[in-house]
Amino acid sequence: MPAIDLSIIIPAYNETKRIQTALVELFAFLATTPWEYEVKVIDDGSTDGTADLIRGLIPAFKKLSVTCLSPNQGKGAAVKAGMLDAKGSVVMFLDADGSTPPDQLLKLYSRCSSTTNPSGVPLVIGSRALASATTTIQTSFHRKALGRIFNFAVNVLAVPGIADTQCGCKMFDRRAAQFLFSRQISTGFSFDVEILLLAQKAGMKIEEVPINWINVRGSKVDLIRDSLKMFRDILRFRIAHRQVEPYQVPQHSTTDYSTSRV
Repeated sequence: MPAIDLSIIIPAYNETKRIQTALVELFAFLATTPWEYEVKVIDDGSTDGTADLIRGLIPAFKKLSVTCLSPNQGKGAAVKAGMLDAKGSVVMFLDADGSTPPDQLLKLYSRCSSTTNPSGVPLVIGSRALASATTTIQTSFHRKALGRIFNFAVNVLAVPGIADTQCGCKMFDRRAAQFLFSRQISTGFSFDVEILLLAQKAGMKIEEVPINWINVRGSKVDLIRDSLKMFRDILRFRIAHRQVEPYQVPQHSTTDYSTSRV
């Protein structure tokens, strides 16, 4: 079996209305790349037939698989399960709604460290907040405004220097993913903040890359309610991760957390 260059983890909860279009576009893009890849959908206890829909697509997309969690555990739990089970030398998670156009993955992949790019960055995140002449963000004014306010507060309380903590497009070197997600305790939407907090406390290099992004209707996030929950969780993360060992992976490390489960 050839080595896998890229693993793409897609958490999904009741996504029958959006995920098929996103997957068709994703696989059309992946077919144009030289990568060996896998796409793993983690169905988080859906009740609308999402898992059955994915199973129906597997004959057309041979490198697609679905893993089911039951009952519903939360986006953070679904992402963790997929990231720790991924086999790629580069591992990423991507939202199920297709808000990040697939061609944007090239920007992140070219910067992320791997066996083919040992001088790269262990954690590269897509950013909707960094200004760029070549990228566009399509969303409503109120979502953009609330997002900026939330991100400012998160910068002050937890992860300074990150312009966009919540974008659902983050890519990791495999070893970095194992280091971070094996320590994750969050099961909900606040997991992004926890992962970035862990990375900063461990001294891991993080790079933000401006990406195109489109707000697709049907988001499961309540910007006000879930933001309040995240602020509560930040205190929990700061206590739980008071001491994090530095991110130092020997060149020939055999450490592997890929068999861990949520």
